[in-house]
Amino acid sequence: MMAGKILSVESVPCGNTVGLIGVDSAIAKTGTITDLEGCHAIRNMKYSVSPVVRVSVVPKNQADLTKLVDGLKKLNSSDPLVVITHESSGEHIIAGCGELHVEICLKDLEEMYAKCPLIKKDPVVSYNETVTEFSDKQCMSKSPNKHNRLYAKAEGIVEELC
Repeated sequence: MMAGKILSVESVPCGNTVGLIGVDSAIAKTGTITDLEGCHAIRNMKYSVSPVVRVSVVPKNQADLTKLVDGLKKLNSSDPLVVITHESSGEHIIAGCGELHVEICLKDLEEMYAKCPLIKKDPVVSYNETVTEFSDKQCMSKSPNKHNRLYAKAEGIVEELC
């Protein structure tokens, strides 16, 4: 691949980077391609971030739904940090590591991968809480039929369990 152009070559010397076409169906995110049997697979990189910003997208024109689905597959394979999910309601969720990351993913999806106009919902940020110390209050909850009661106190998770 030379400046956006695709050239067919017979061989590539060591030290050069090669872009392969046609391996999308076999490799989802990352993989090692070799013709040597004794070769070790290149390990996936571990990232210490998780996708917390979620945006729902739908095509402006319902006829472009197949373009959107194909574009989402391409986006998913091109970015190791993005997570694409399909809801039963028909929404397609793009989750990224931050608002800027999601904006870039949406721009790439609309202009490069899907090549169709999209309707983007407002971003939603996952919010989680945790308990750090033992609770001094006891909570009580009743069952729907009011015959059973459940009493509980909060306590932080011990490191061994994590």
